[in-house]
Amino acid sequence: MLDTKGRRSAYGKAVILQPGRYRLDVMVRDVASGATGIRHYGFEVPRYNSEELAASSIILAARLESMAGKVAAGPFVIGQTKVIPNLSGDYNQGQPVGVYLQVYNVGIDQTTLQPSVDVEYAVLREGKEIGLQREDWRGAADVGPRLTLTRLIETKGLAPGEYEVVIRIRDHVTKQTLSPSAKFRIVR
Repeated sequence: MLDTKGRRSAYGKAVILQPGRYRLDVMVRDVASGATGIRHYGFEVPRYNSEELAASSIILAARLESMAGKVAAGPFVIGQTKVIPNLSGDYNQGQPVGVYLQVYNVGIDQTTLQPSVDVEYAVLREGKEIGLQREDWRGAADVGPRLTLTRLIETKGLAPGEYEVVIRIRDHVTKQTLSPSAKFRIVR
């Protein structure tokens, strides 16, 4: 018999939900022993104002894969990107931290018919910035009022401990800013 105690598996299903509060019940059953576990999760789908710059939740990812030139369907596919989430937020030293985020209601510059947005990915430890990467929009295919941000942040130089990634978004057309963040941990 195959020992599955240490194995992990993931399941993903995309469901479009209207704004509001929801509860998700997850039930897992061991087919060999019949043991069952249930977890209950509450969450809220926000209502976005179409006049304000807004962002989705940040998804910390174990892997990000472009689906360009492939059939963009299946589990964990969002738009043109396959996003394998890292639900624990724990990464080994040297394992890149994947970041996925969508930004909504970006202003369009009427002279270029493109967004005029600066995006920075800052890595903080104990509130101090220790790394910064800027988004380069040259050659980007997904530009419009909704932008998709995907980034792999290197962790080779990071010591074990608690970190935070802050994504600073500045829209030059609407003069609005956002700074969503997510915490992650380097474990070894």
